Amino acid sequence: MKINKIYADKPFKAITFNDGLNVILGEPKDRGDREKDTHNLGKTLLLELIDFLMLKQLTETHFLKRHSRHFSGYHFSLELKLNDENVLTIRRGVDKPSRISFKFSALDSSSYDRDCDLCAEDITYDKAKTLLNKYLGFDVAMDWDYRKSVSYFLRGQQDFSDVFQLAKYNKGRHVDWKPFLFNVLGFDSDAVRQKYDLEDEKKKLEESIANDKERFSVKSDEIDKLQGLITLEKESNKAIEKAIDDFEFYSKNKEINTELVDDIDRKINTLNTIRYNTTEEIARIEPSLKSDVSVVDMDELQELYGQVGIFFPQNLVKEYQELEKFNKKISLERNAFMKERLETLRKELVEDEKTLKELETRKSELLSILKDKDSYQKFKEFQKKLSKSEASISRLEERLGNMLELRHRENELKKLLTQIDEQRLKIREVIDKSNDTYKLIRSTFSRIIQPVLNVPALISIQQNKEGNIEFHADIQNPQNKEKTAEGYGTTYRKLLCMAFDLAVLIAYSERSFYKFVYHDGALESLDDRKKINFINKVREICSEYGLQYIMTVIDSDIPHDEADNPVLFSEKEVVLKLHDRDDSGRLFEMSF
Repeated sequence: MKINKIYADKPFKAITFNDGLNVILGEPKDRGDREKDTHNLGKTLLLELIDFLMLKQLTETHFLKRHSRHFSGYHFSLELKLNDENVLTIRRGVDKPSRISFKFSALDSSSYDRDCDLCAEDITYDKAKTLLNKYLGFDVAMDWDYRKSVSYFLRGQQDFSDVFQLAKYNKGRHVDWKPFLFNVLGFDSDAVRQKYDLEDEKKKLEESIANDKERFSVKSDEIDKLQGLITLEKESNKAIEKAIDDFEFYSKNKEINTELVDDIDRKINTLNTIRYNTTEEIARIEPSLKSDVSVVDMDELQELYGQVGIFFPQNLVKEYQELEKFNKKISLERNAFMKERLETLRKELVEDEKTLKELETRKSELLSILKDKDSYQKFKEFQKKLSKSEASISRLEERLGNMLELRHRENELKKLLTQIDEQRLKIREVIDKSNDTYKLIRSTFSRIIQPVLNVPALISIQQNKEGNIEFHADIQNPQNKEKTAEGYGTTYRKLLCMAFDLAVLIAYSERSFYKFVYHDGALESLDDRKKINFINKVREICSEYGLQYIMTVIDSDIPHDEADNPVLFSEKEVVLKLHDRDDSGRLFEMSF
C-alpha cells in the first residue's frame, strides 16, 4: 500500500506522490527575518494529517483539535494505492471526525470526482477501522490490525530515540508492542504474549496474597496447627455441653420458670385486682352506715311560717310525719343490707390477703431455687464457657478458611510461575531457531547501514533476566565486531531507525503490506557525506523493491558535495515546496 494523493475541500496544498522518493521541501524566502522559521511550515503536520486520515483517534493534543476553529468545515481526503492495484479514498472531516467515508476508483483515473457515490459513506469510527483493515488486506502480522504497524512507517521526530519502541509506547507496557514487533520479525509471538498475560495474572495474584496476609494476619504454613486447635476446641465444647446436660435442675428450672410466669404471677395479679376492688367498696360502705335520715323540727317550721305571715296548713304536718316514718323504715332496711355486705367483703378480703401471702411465699421459694448459689451459678458459668467456646471455634474456622484460600492461591501462583518458566523456555527456543524473515531483515538492515556509515550494524534479540525479549540495534566495531558507543548517538540512532523501517519493508516487499515509509526530518544533523549516501541508498531501494519513501527536508539540510555544490533532488522527487514568505507558502495556506 502506497500513498497516492492527499487533498482537502478548503485551502490546502494538495499533494500527488510518486512511487519512489518523495521530498517535502521547506525553503525560507526571507532569510533576514529571524522570526520566521521553516520548521513551522507544515512539514510535520502533514505526517499528523496522514495519520489522522489513517483513522488515528483524534485527541485533545492533535493540531486539528487544538486549532479546531481554523479547521471548522474542513474535509480531508487521502488516496491509497492498494496492493490489489485499486485506489481507496478515505474522507474524514474535522467537525465530525468519528464519521468516515470510503470510495474505490481505478488506478489510472486522471480525474478525482469528489462527488461520485462513495462505497461506504458516513460510517462510524469503529466500523471504519474494521473496514479499512479489511480493505488493506495485509497478510503480515495478521493478529493485529493495521493501526498497530502504521506508526512504524509514519515516524515523527519523537520516534527516532529508539529503533523499536515508538514514542507512543514510552509510557505503556511492553506487551503493547513487543509481541507485535516479534511477529513482524517473523517469529511466532504466542509464547511472548502468553508470558506477558501470565505475568499480569501473577502480579495480580501476588498483590491479592500480600493484601490478605496483611488484612487477615494469616500464614498458609500454619494450617495444620490451626486444624489441631480447632479439634481441641471442639472436644472442649463437647465436654461443656455434656456437663450442662448433666444438670437435672436445668429442666426443672424450665418448669419453674413456666409456673412463675404462667401461673403464680397471673394469680397474684388477679388477686391484687380483686383486693383493690374489695377495699374500694368497703371504703364506700363504712361512711354510708354512719349517716342518719334527716328530721325536720315542725314547731320551728310553724313559727317560721308565722313570722313571715304565711298560713301553715295542718294537713301538711301530717303528710310530712308520714314521709319521715317511711324514710326511717327504708334507711333501716338499707343499713341492714349494707352491714351484711360489709361483713362479706371483710371476710373475702381476709381470704384474699391470706391467699396472696401464700402465693408470694411460693414465689419466693421458687425464686430461691432458681438463684441457688451452688447449682445455678455453676450452670451460668458453663453457659458462658459454652458461648466462648462456640465463638472461638467460629473464629478459628474462619481463620482456617482464609488460610486454605491463601494456600490455594499460593498453589495457583506456583503453577503460574511454572507456566511462565515454560513460556520463557519456549521463547528461548523460538529465538534460537530463528527464521528466514528475521535473517533477511537483519542482513538487509546491515546492508543499508554499511554504505551510509561505512560500518556494520547488527539487529539482535536477547532475553532479559525475567525471560522477556529485548531488541537491540547496534553499530559494530569493524575490527572485533563488538558493539560500539556510536549506536547511542542521536544522529546514528536516527539512521538505525530509518534503516530498520526500510529493512522491514524490503523483507515484505513481495507480500501484502505497507510499501511506503514517511520519515520526518530524515536528514537533520547528519554529515553531508552520510546524507548523500543515505539518499542514494533510498533511491536504490525504491527502484529495486518498488517502495515509496517520503521525507521532509528544509533547504539548509540539503547536502553539499566535496565542491560545496548542493546535491539537489529532481523535480519529480520534490512533491511539495513550502516557504515562509507569506501564508501561501504554508501547507494550509494560513497561519495558526
